[in-house]
Amino acid sequence: MQAPPRGLVMLAMAKLSRSILTVLFSGRHAALGGRSARERAANLARIAAAYSRTELEAEKGIGPARATAVEHWLEGQGSSLRAEQSCSISASVSVEMVAVGNAGSEVQ
Repeated sequence: MQAPPRGLVMLAMAKLSRSILTVLFSGRHAALGGRSARERAANLARIAAAYSRTELEAEKGIGPARATAVEHWLEGQGSSLRAEQSCSISASVSVEMVAVGNAGSEVQ
């Protein structure tokens, strides 16, 4: 895991624990913040907001209490965790395609 730069952690993200920062800097959505640790530090809210609660808790080292800490921190940044998706995109597209196909096949 890529550790966040020490100075940036102290300055910009004092409200999150080092273990949370380490997970966000190297987790599944870290690349959204950029390639370098400096870029990721600058875009930490974007990285954190890309997670759903379930995804965040699935990261090693993040449980319900730490996920709640991230949620509260994001609220302070004017953001929130991504909403959970109840169905897959492919299922939604299939339903729409069937509905469109049926609309054009009226029997006369």
